Amino acid sequence: MKKIFPLALAFCSVLIFVGLVIKHELHLRQAQSIYVQLQPVDPRSLLQGDYMVLNYDLKLHEVNDQQIENQSQIMSYVLLDERHRVIKTTFDLESTTFGTPQSIPLILKNPKNYLDALYPAANSFLFAEGLEPCYRDAKYAEIKVKPNGQALLVGLVDQYLKSLNCEQQKKWAEGSGA
Repeated sequence: MKKIFPLALAFCSVLIFVGLVIKHELHLRQAQSIYVQLQPVDPRSLLQGDYMVLNYDLKLHEVNDQQIENQSQIMSYVLLDERHRVIKTTFDLESTTFGTPQSIPLILKNPKNYLDALYPAANSFLFAEGLEPCYRDAKYAEIKVKPNGQALLVGLVDQYLKSLNCEQQKKWAEGSGA
């Protein structure tokens, strides 16, 4: 009996991990890509590695702090251009052309109860040490959004919505920087 409990616990842990991976993979396959412009932020280095704070330019219109007060998540509606870039975000369904292919719901996280702190997916992006010069070229965050508004950060892209491919620029075998 004493040997079965640790094995059962390990098996349950693996099942939970596999379940989370499958959930995120399905999200990536079933969701639509949108691009949210990033406001300039310098990457920072900490003891655990390099990361970039993501300040999203959500282009909020006709909103105030009272609309988001004391809500951990807020349903918003984003209007997209032909390249799926966010051109307007509102909390009022009536002020959008919702129902058209260019307008979709997007759940925003609200940890600090003010408009400048809202974000759709992750509020930071971790990357390997030495890749900071490459990630300085990031202009947009690529986000996969499900029809219910749930968002998942996929990566950072340049002004032309092309992947930065920063990981390929790292010379791992030589152990040197990009």
